[in-house]
Amino acid sequence: MAMDTIEKIREAELASDSAEKEAVVEADRIVAEAEDAAASLKVNLTKESKAKADALMQDAKTKSDSILKEAETSAKADAEKLRSEVSTRKDTAIKLILEDLTF
Repeated sequence: MAMDTIEKIREAELASDSAEKEAVVEADRIVAEAEDAAASLKVNLTKESKAKADALMQDAKTKSDSILKEAETSAKADAEKLRSEVSTRKDTAIKLILEDLTF
């Protein structure tokens, strides 16, 4: 009877050791899977972030180009208006000077 009990204890210890080893292997597998998933997620998030940043940069460049073009058009219109005013005032100034000289 004592031998049966000792044998059962040994079997239980062996089963316990085996279960512990399997648990360690399973834990290592789960950790490895988690590390792989984390690395994959990091790569995906980095790609997404870069794509969003690139899109924002392109949008900013488009808006900047539009603002610059609008400013250039406005500046050209203002310059043309000033040239026209100068031309008109020049003609008026010449007339006034000629009038002063003739009187």
